[in-house]
Amino acid sequence: METKDTEQKSGKSTLWIVLLIASVMLNIYQWFHTSKTIDNYEQRVDTLVVERVNVEKELADTKAELEKYRGISANLDSLLNEAQAQLDVQEAKIKNLSKSERNTVELNKKLQAQLKDLQMLRDEYLGRIDSLLMANKQLQTEKEQLTSNVESLSKNLETTVATASVLKSEYIKVKSLKRRDSGKYVETAMAKRTHKLDVCFDILDNKITKQGEKTVYLKITEPGGKPIGNRSTGSNTFKTSSGEEVMYASSANITFTGAKQNVCMSYEEQQDKMFPAGTYLVEVYVDGNLSGAGSFTLR
Repeated sequence: METKDTEQKSGKSTLWIVLLIASVMLNIYQWFHTSKTIDNYEQRVDTLVVERVNVEKELADTKAELEKYRGISANLDSLLNEAQAQLDVQEAKIKNLSKSERNTVELNKKLQAQLKDLQMLRDEYLGRIDSLLMANKQLQTEKEQLTSNVESLSKNLETTVATASVLKSEYIKVKSLKRRDSGKYVETAMAKRTHKLDVCFDILDNKITKQGEKTVYLKITEPGGKPIGNRSTGSNTFKTSSGEEVMYASSANITFTGAKQNVCMSYEEQQDKMFPAGTYLVEVYVDGNLSGAGSFTLR
């Protein structure tokens, strides 16, 4: 009888042990299953966060990269405004997607698709910006070339007009004169007898130059290369069109009407033997521009 009771107690103990082991195994299984579920959920959440951050970063980077080209030209700014509008649409779509989609797996897929769309949109507008920049560069080059050509033509025209407007003098004739005691002058060819030089020339007609008062300067250079002149008798200096200061023997004011006209000027020395023998150079200047030149010889 005691043996039977002992066996019953032993059987119950074994049953409790088995049940306890089964309970422990079940708890362990549930713990592992729950942990795995939590890990999977956390992994999906982490992936979702990463995708959302990637999309938001791509959106911000694309806006910043495109805005670098603003202000270069009006047509480029117009293109950037168009791109900004497209990005605003994408941004609104992403925000709406994050609010409406509850399935994390689907949300991740859609966020990845939005990321690709943003990258394609960025590349598309960068390509169009590059094309506009190249076109603007070509236009700028052509504009600079055109400006250079216009300036060159303008300068050439100004030079041509300026050259054409310079009055020309021809047929320069010089008479060397001796002053007699009576005060009358007679022509001479001898240098030591010469007191006065009379120079006559024709200023040719010119329809381009402005009509009106003109100043004519007579420059005479002696054989040694020195310009002759006497400030006490009216000689002085003037500046040529190139800025050079030159001594003139005499000057005269004329009224130019556009037609050919004859002008006579003179230079006189009061003392004897003031003109050395040799060949003299005569130059006529009108308003600082060389008009004509000639030469004569005194023996």
